[in-house]
Amino acid sequence: MPPRTQANAERPLFEFKQVGKTYDAIQALDNVSFRLPAGHWIGILGESGSGKSTLLQIAARYLDATEGEVLLYDEPLPDVASQLIRGHARIKLVHQEFHLFPNLTVWENIAYPIRLGLPEYIEKRTQELIDLAGLEEVKDQKAKSLSGGEKQRTAIAMALSELPDLLLLDETFAHLDGLNRSRLTKLFQLLKSKEKQSCIFVTHAPTEAMDWADNLLVLRKGRVVQTGSPLSIYENPVSAYVAELTGNVNWIGKNRLQFVRPEKVRVSKQRPSGAHIEAQVRHTHFRGIHWEYSCEIKKGLWWVVYRLRNDLRPGQAVFLRYSEKDVIGVES
Repeated sequence: MPPRTQANAERPLFEFKQVGKTYDAIQALDNVSFRLPAGHWIGILGESGSGKSTLLQIAARYLDATEGEVLLYDEPLPDVASQLIRGHARIKLVHQEFHLFPNLTVWENIAYPIRLGLPEYIEKRTQELIDLAGLEEVKDQKAKSLSGGEKQRTAIAMALSELPDLLLLDETFAHLDGLNRSRLTKLFQLLKSKEKQSCIFVTHAPTEAMDWADNLLVLRKGRVVQTGSPLSIYENPVSAYVAELTGNVNWIGKNRLQFVRPEKVRVSKQRPSGAHIEAQVRHTHFRGIHWEYSCEIKKGLWWVVYRLRNDLRPGQAVFLRYSEKDVIGVES
């Protein structure tokens, strides 16, 4: 297979330029622009119906944009309508449905896209991907007998067999249990560090976006409302929508213009001498590395706080404090 093309800072690997998409007068995407440097990962974050899947379909060359340009190495990609087969040889999309051959083995599925290559290369590349994806124990099993996590990793390995310049992932962690999430996380670590794979992934889960994206692109109703690093967006969201999409928030007052993140709130069981908020614990949730407590300040106004200890109980009175430097302001 041909090696990946080299990109540089002046010429990004992939780019959307003022891309729009309209379905029967419905604006699914509106003036979307972004650039993806080689080796970077962009996370597309947004609520259902925000345009995430449409963006991915256009990037994969399964759909034509209504307006704007899609470029690979600064060259406009041909219209989908002008191609005999949808898609692009250098761009691979991994669907939520996996799209494996059910009666072929894991090995045969991964080797299928490169089946016309030299036997030595097929053997070497397929085994590399078996090892990379942690599929050695199931490589001789048919795809129809695999678990959801094994199918997901097989589909990703299959997409990587042709050394794509760009990998597209659609809701990769959807419907996976904790063990398979952990295995997929290890695969992603190797894709970034060893394979130097460039990737655009779509998710509605902020933890996935924060974990893997070098940059985030937040969509709402087809428009880009904020871009930047995960940390910058988490700490400086431009709106209530972005703030709530990227994590829990505690609103100060009813106008939803200022908030504090739960990890910045200090909890006391005894009434402190300084300024504080009286609250009552209503619900407790164990999140694996910390406890999450939902506290009612007054009717209709709730705050969430985190603690490493399970030392609060529903119905217990607590006192909440925060520093003014931790207050984040947003637009209405």
